[in-house]
Amino acid sequence: LGGVFLLLLIIIGRLKGFTTIVALGFTGAALFAVYIPAILSGRNVYTITVIVTVFIIFASLSLLNGINKKTLCAIVGNLGGILVSGLTALIANHALKITGLVDEGFVYLMADDSAMFDLRAIVWSCIIIGSLGAIMDVSMSIASAMQELALEMKDRSFKRMVKSGMNIGRDAIGTMTITLVLAYVGSSIASILLFMLNSRNLMILMNFEMIVVEIIQAVIGSLGILMAVPITVLFAGWVFNRRSV
Repeated sequence: LGGVFLLLLIIIGRLKGFTTIVALGFTGAALFAVYIPAILSGRNVYTITVIVTVFIIFASLSLLNGINKKTLCAIVGNLGGILVSGLTALIANHALKITGLVDEGFVYLMADDSAMFDLRAIVWSCIIIGSLGAIMDVSMSIASAMQELALEMKDRSFKRMVKSGMNIGRDAIGTMTITLVLAYVGSSIASILLFMLNSRNLMILMNFEMIVVEIIQAVIGSLGILMAVPITVLFAGWVFNRRSV
């Protein structure tokens, strides 16, 4: 299946498909050759997550779209959305008193005497990395649309471009938010069914940490998407209306 996927990616995407494979390679290397070993060696989870996230954003968008104004706008919007998500996740973890014992995987990590893991930091990291792809998708789509507006719009201005960009962004917000929520719900259906079989009380269900963390991921990921749109639109409106353009 993997081979068929890569082959179709090259056949259908051609050069863009090849660069997608390269970008996937860099992303995989960042996660499995840097991120995971760094956490296992006891490095600060927050620091390594920020470093890996920024690297993935710059490397992926630059490889896929080249180094140009459109890519710069997407990077800025992506960083803005991730920053909002990261800060909100920190606040949510503290306010909801997340322990980090989300599922059996986290329990096994805590029980492992060979290393000491900051489970709350790992939960935060999961939220950031989980929302990164969706935010990247939205910011790149908006940046691409803004570039097309800059090329095709007659008598363009910052105000007109921002208004048009926000109209485009509102459509992207709706579909990507639904996509993100369905992805998280879909990955937890078996656990939700199991909890509901043993307790049909909705309030009890909503206080299981696993369910709470899934809700946090969906809401915070959606918030990152929501904020990436105006950040990308405003920055692109400024970039494409500079006098040098």
